[in-house]
Amino acid sequence: MTRVITLLLVLAASLWAADPTAAVSAAADGWHEAAVKQDQAALERLLADDLTYSHSGGTTQNKAEYIASVTHGPPHYESFTESDVKITIYGTVAVLSGFTDVKMINRPVYRVRTQHVYVLKQGQWQLAAHLSTRVSPPARSR
Repeated sequence: MTRVITLLLVLAASLWAADPTAAVSAAADGWHEAAVKQDQAALERLLADDLTYSHSGGTTQNKAEYIASVTHGPPHYESFTESDVKITIYGTVAVLSGFTDVKMINRPVYRVRTQHVYVLKQGQWQLAAHLSTRVSPPARSR
């Protein structure tokens, strides 16, 4: 089993080397999945040690504070759905911007405009900065 996982990681790394935006997108997806699953180990890997996480409500947390808030207690998040995502690579820094529809447990969906900064450290993209602002959901077609 370990050999299969290692082989998959090597193959994924070679594909990501060809398209760094795909690797950044995968890191973002991994972070969302880890937050939903309250996976502390994955969050430790996917978040930079000097993370600055600014929530849409105005509070700001560092890495340890964010991980503690997401992983302790009952689950907080049900899903994250991104749209209009744009990723721009600047060497070992990537900026991701777009919209995210956030579904928390037992709460209605809300939309945020997000801007993330990812840094490439030891071959892995990590979230170093998160900023989100609540926005109105798009009008639905009739």
